[in-house]
Amino acid sequence: MKINIKATNTTLTPSIKNFIEEKLSSLEKFLKPEYKLHVELEIDKKHKTGDVFRTEINILPSKFYAEGFAPDFYAAFDIALPKIKEQLMKAKDKQLTRRKVAARSASRLKRGM
Repeated sequence: MKINIKATNTTLTPSIKNFIEEKLSSLEKFLKPEYKLHVELEIDKKHKTGDVFRTEINILPSKFYAEGFAPDFYAAFDIALPKIKEQLMKAKDKQLTRRKVAARSASRLKRGM
């Protein structure tokens, strides 16, 4: 799993980078080693309520995507992470269910012969 972090309209501090890498390590059990995670951090300074921080998580080649908006980067990331984790868990459950259904149908075919 390779992580690419991009900061738009802001600077990427080592503390934010470490925070993101630590939190994304929980996704390793769902991802293959060749997957790439793109994380984009952005500040919208022209928002009517003041500065709005946006975090976007994109996983390639599987095309999972989530984003979060909040008053700071940490909160925005904490909003986006459960969204992406839910998508990954749903995909993994779906894959396991398909595997179990295929195994059941194969065993039924063997018994019928």
